[in-house]
Amino acid sequence: MRNVSQASTTDLPTIPASGVAELGEDGLDPELVLLHQPPALRRHLTLGLMALVAAAAIMLVITLRRDVAYFFSRPEVQDLGEASLLDPSTLVPNTFVRVAGTPMASETVHFGRVLLGGDYEVFPLAGQRRLFVQVPAPSGGAQPTSARREFAGRLVTLGQLGARYASLQRYLSTSMGMPVSADSYLVLADEPPVSYSWALWLGLLALFTIVVDFFLLLRWFRPLRIDRVPERAKAG
Repeated sequence: MRNVSQASTTDLPTIPASGVAELGEDGLDPELVLLHQPPALRRHLTLGLMALVAAAAIMLVITLRRDVAYFFSRPEVQDLGEASLLDPSTLVPNTFVRVAGTPMASETVHFGRVLLGGDYEVFPLAGQRRLFVQVPAPSGGAQPTSARREFAGRLVTLGQLGARYASLQRYLSTSMGMPVSADSYLVLADEPPVSYSWALWLGLLALFTIVVDFFLLLRWFRPLRIDRVPERAKAG
């Protein structure tokens, strides 16, 4: 037992009498230099994942920019009058408008949203083919869409809606033979500016994620600062 205890104590590093570790000429502790560095693969994977999260958050902010702008737009509805008398060149996208007209039941398209859920109807108003209206599909004992003549909501172009409505645009153009393009207008009925508060909060969350992500990137991957020990401390 005595031999074992002596062998174990001789393997322990010696501590100088001054209590300060002896440093090399470059001011570094030789024992710390000999320690293994963190695995490079794990470091690179962490860096890549954080960069991917930041890129996704930036893309989300870009995607939500029009939704947030509509949230801060004027809450007063702009009356466009009869759809058949509209001049498309006077329309301003991403505004809160009200339009009157008779829904064309024979040219109504029904579709559903996969991510957000819900069923909707899209149809043109009688007397023109440049302005379409989207309304939630009536359910239960709700008033049928054909009984409505006024529709208030967000005015956008199909091009501004991006890939979300690309399949709807193709269907209206190819299957139903309508003159639909990216410049065609769509009124998202029953969606006033205040209903887009979700876009503001989601955008703020994405911005917070970006700031935190870049802060951690700078904090975790910046070079370590090494303070050299004064000569008096080295001398003991």
